[in-house]
Amino acid sequence: MPTLEEVKSRISHIDEVDTSLCRWAIKALPDILYEDEILEDLVQGWYEHERGILCATNKRLIFLDKGIFRLKVKDFPYDRIDSIQYQTGILEGKITIFAAGDKAEIDQVFKEKARDFAKSVRARITANLGKPASNRDIDTISALERLAKLKESGMLTDEELQAEKAKIIAR
Repeated sequence: MPTLEEVKSRISHIDEVDTSLCRWAIKALPDILYEDEILEDLVQGWYEHERGILCATNKRLIFLDKGIFRLKVKDFPYDRIDSIQYQTGILEGKITIFAAGDKAEIDQVFKEKARDFAKSVRARITANLGKPASNRDIDTISALERLAKLKESGMLTDEELQAEKAKIIAR
């Protein structure tokens, strides 16, 4: 897991990020990133009425909102993203992510950042097309299928299922 100093160093190389507006989320980011995950880009915006950061890493997109008493994390692995779109207005933009039947809209993004962020993510998605699934991906799918069977047989409650799924996906 990267340290806070490493995360801040990566952010310092990203244009147009006002860290004072999202310092709580940035402080939480090292605990969210995987051991070998590298922060590549970041935008600030609003998702589901919460202000936070949308991070592009070498593995996934992560929306992170950290308040005093709450932490909200939504991630989008690149292999699950169907498309990413952006819109720009006079001052602000909006990024829309379509992933595995889900739609996420991040509003009030700086206009220039919305365009550049979406283009870089689109390039990564395109580069990942056609790559074979890794052993890790296959193992994850198998483990999730086993959990579903345990749930169907009544051996797991909904809460247990969700907890186990979170552990598997976080690996």
